[in-house]
Amino acid sequence: MEQDVTLKAFLKEILEPIIDECLERAMNKYINSMVLEPKEESDIMDRNEAAQYLKLSNATLYGMTCKRTIPFYKHGHKLYFKKSELEKWLSQGRVKTRDEITEEVSPILAPRRRKW
Repeated sequence: MEQDVTLKAFLKEILEPIIDECLERAMNKYINSMVLEPKEESDIMDRNEAAQYLKLSNATLYGMTCKRTIPFYKHGHKLYFKKSELEKWLSQGRVKTRDEITEEVSPILAPRRRKW
């Protein structure tokens, strides 16, 4: 009986640090892989995700889908949105700066100026 206790103590003394070290290395590898590998994000979003992405309320987003002013997909009673299409839709609403408008208009207005 005494031999079993000393053998168990001996194995515990030898094996425990080895097991701890192996577990620590495995956990570090796992943690590093989670940090270094970017998550693949789906391009498809549900209504809540799209509202959060656009910083709109669900009601506002739903109203925009009813008026068909925003690109969306519908399956059954569920609405879905593609992130890439929402980004394109957002960029279409870009307002030009005064300098951009002046550059656009100046070639058109230049020939019309009268010389006295």
